[in-house]
Amino acid sequence: MRTKKVKPPPKEYEYQLIISGEYDEISKRDYISFKFRTAKEFLTFPYILKVKSKIIKNTISFSILGFSAPLGELSVPGHAGYEFRFYDFTKGDYVISVEKKNSEKINFTLSVKNGRLKIKSENDKSFIQIILFNPE
Repeated sequence: MRTKKVKPPPKEYEYQLIISGEYDEISKRDYISFKFRTAKEFLTFPYILKVKSKIIKNTISFSILGFSAPLGELSVPGHAGYEFRFYDFTKGDYVISVEKKNSEKINFTLSVKNGRLKIKSENDKSFIQIILFNPE
């Protein structure tokens, strides 16, 4: 008798976007970190998430293109990830646009004031979960 394969329940989001204010010890400058990662953990190794980024005035656009295999030979489980560091920011509002390859797209507003980050507007239904960390 064959047993049924049990599928894990589907994830609510495909990706997570972790936004945080950080400080670079080497260049001695503040920056805003945009860390993308998959909600799914891969069993073989942590893939590299390929993301194209573009900044035009106060709009930051990200396009998630797909995955590529890491260069190492060791097999270690993990999430696919990518980080973009935004150094030359000023106080004010930024429109953040995230697009999945040839499909869904979301826009939200990130406010930067007095060293604090705040999301002003966000889509309720989305393929990406947005997590915000403010510097202590």
